[in-house]
Amino acid sequence: MSRMHLTSRSTLRINLPNLTSYQSSGVQKLITLKKDFIPFNFNGNGENEKQLMALFIDTFCEHQLADNDYMNLKLHTNLNSSDSSTFYKLSLENILKHITHIIWTDKVMPDYFVSKVKDNTIYHLLNRLERIEFETKSALS
Repeated sequence: MSRMHLTSRSTLRINLPNLTSYQSSGVQKLITLKKDFIPFNFNGNGENEKQLMALFIDTFCEHQLADNDYMNLKLHTNLNSSDSSTFYKLSLENILKHITHIIWTDKVMPDYFVSKVKDNTIYHLLNRLERIEFETKSALS
């Protein structure tokens, strides 16, 4: 997976609420990866998928999106593939906390990240990020 894939998105840069422009650009890069995290195309064992997960995690961390203050958040309550409406109620802050939790949990529970791809969590979180980005762009228009 090349870094070029990350920059193929529109060059329009927006600042998402409570994020720096650098962090906002990281969110935009993560959104471009959404289509690669569709569960039925993803088994987690292939070299491409391992590179994709590494790219996702590296981008998330390099753009300082990790939020370690997730202990008070009821993580993954009602988050499952059968009810995607729960995802669309999450704030930007809570999405970043959920992703941080998934990344850190994967460090101690191998394949946790893969399980969150397979149960649609990553896809739905990225979908919500994209929706927040769209709403922010619309508000600026």
